[in-house]
Amino acid sequence: MLKENYEVVSGNTTYVDDIHFDNEVYLYVIRSNYARAKIKSITPPSSSLLFLTGKDFYAEMPAITFPGTKVARMPVLARENVNFFGQPVAAVVTENRYDMEDIADEVSIDYEPETPITNVYESMKDEDIIHPSLRTNISTDNEIKGGNINLKEKAEVFVDREIAQNRIVSNPMEPKGIIAYYKDGSLTLYASVQAPFRIRNDLHEVLGISPENITVIAPKNVGGGFGNKVPGHSEYALASLASIKLGRPVKWIETRKEHLTNPTQGRGVYGKVRLYANKQGITLGIEGEIIVDLGAYNYTINATTPSFIARLLTGPYKMEFISVKARGVFTNLPPTGPYRGAGRPEATLFHETLMEDLANELKMDPVELREKNLINGEYVTPSGLKIDKGGYKEVFNRAKEIYRKIPQKGKSLVVFAEQISVPPGESARVTIGKGKIKIIVPSGPHGQAHRSTFAKLASQVLNVNEDNIEVITGTTIGVKEGVGSFGSRTAAIAGSAVVEASKKILEDLKSRGLTIEEAIKSNEEFSYEVFYKADVIFSPGAHIAVVDIDEYYRPKVVEYYAFDDVGKAIIKEEVEGQVIGGVLQGVSQVLWEEAKYDENGIPLISSIGDEGVPTAKEASYKVITNIVEFPSSLPDGARGVGEAGTTGSVAAVTIALERLLGKKITRTPISLDFALESNK
Repeated sequence: MLKENYEVVSGNTTYVDDIHFDNEVYLYVIRSNYARAKIKSITPPSSSLLFLTGKDFYAEMPAITFPGTKVARMPVLARENVNFFGQPVAAVVTENRYDMEDIADEVSIDYEPETPITNVYESMKDEDIIHPSLRTNISTDNEIKGGNINLKEKAEVFVDREIAQNRIVSNPMEPKGIIAYYKDGSLTLYASVQAPFRIRNDLHEVLGISPENITVIAPKNVGGGFGNKVPGHSEYALASLASIKLGRPVKWIETRKEHLTNPTQGRGVYGKVRLYANKQGITLGIEGEIIVDLGAYNYTINATTPSFIARLLTGPYKMEFISVKARGVFTNLPPTGPYRGAGRPEATLFHETLMEDLANELKMDPVELREKNLINGEYVTPSGLKIDKGGYKEVFNRAKEIYRKIPQKGKSLVVFAEQISVPPGESARVTIGKGKIKIIVPSGPHGQAHRSTFAKLASQVLNVNEDNIEVITGTTIGVKEGVGSFGSRTAAIAGSAVVEASKKILEDLKSRGLTIEEAIKSNEEFSYEVFYKADVIFSPGAHIAVVDIDEYYRPKVVEYYAFDDVGKAIIKEEVEGQVIGGVLQGVSQVLWEEAKYDENGIPLISSIGDEGVPTAKEASYKVITNIVEFPSSLPDGARGVGEAGTTGSVAAVTIALERLLGKKITRTPISLDFALESNK
């Protein structure tokens, strides 16, 4: 068993709420119970250590945008208006954790409710503007266009797909949490995060504190993230501000109820896409529209999501053109953001259902159709994406062999190219001396075996036992810069940084006339930091889903086969675990999970069960993983795998169910009524 896993199952680990300071105080955030309203007045509590409103402190949370974006960033605390249920309106700090809710209940907020907009199509009419200064509810409106678009006039056949992928809550085992401690002009944060440097930069922007005076440290264990723990959040800024004002450590631990309606939620993607081809089944190109529900504000990377999805719509297939409108639209719902896959599963669902429809239209075998159009080797898509060499044929051929042996009607084979978020790179520092070898990597695990992975890579370069290597992750201490753990990137790019830093320190020791054994025993420390840069790479995958209907006429997955080119499997059991976990989340999106809201923007979910997270009973199917190793061009040869399971399973399960039920699926999750009606 990997040491990371043993620490968790044995209880010998530390989460953020296990960390305590003397003189610690507690933050409670008071949130809007309307999806859209004007704030008329706020009456403070009779007693508290600190009470904050948007009039006491106003700042906006950072958001990544690009030229032409109509930008509405989210306030740390709402000042005049609230635009989603659960938006932070005020904050109270108390001496005792158990007094928080009682004191918060004394706060009275007078609202003037307004009619919320909860549907992207209604929002796009611009009849009622959520952010009046923008004069539109459409934040981003781009067109992803490339190749010879005139070829669509020569197409002999086309097929259309219209699908809604409803919102999902990123439900890690552990919700968010932070301890902020401002002392002697420096802010130290202990936080359950995926990207410490991102948190540091976000709080620098919000609070104006120099980055050099902000330290971020993730605890030994971050209990999951799925994208939700990448950016800074309002509560992080509020805890920091409270510590600055009080001079004491301030702790905020998110409840599950808060988490269900807090930024960021995933998916919320709508689209209608058309695939053009000739009668021989040669694909020509894609056009259509992708619409992303941004929620109430531009938040983290949600403004970039529509274009990202649109660029991936051609998948791993040879295409001559693309012309897709990519729009991000405001609604009065919580801001969306990255959720495991972050655009990759959404795009794969479109291109794979289109390939299925084209095969049906031409009365061709859908597997043969995919094989005919599958790329092999380096390829540049019409949208300009450069796909590197990978094992596309290898994963496909192995999957096809298994697929042909499956007798069930409800089966599917899908193919995808998972884009790995390698740029801009990642840091690693290797230090040798005073009896030990130490590696620092800022990219923090949130369930992965990063420490074991980096130790193994370094041991192979340094030719030492990996048990003698201390690995520190998830910190801004000891390295100059860093990026974070997301987009299936860490084994590939952070691992490569470890390899290169290990090589550099060996060169340095050689120039000094030292062996590594002599350096370890030295009273001096020798250190080398590398920020390794590389371009985007892709991980090919071919997945098979086998589905059926249970005795209650509910759809279920029977078996799942995943064939993934991981480049180099550094730790095989970790690769398998990542794929299996990703498959579970993709299956869950299709069958169960949804962040439901009524027409007034009020959540219809009050627990993790309401949201549809499956239990062990529902997740009782078998996942068979098959690893293909077609090394990448990176120093460690790895590709990404963290989002492969989700990227493949959403499309695979959807198509298998369509074959079983004989009816197209137009939204996820599918409803029980849909399954019952189709089974009659």
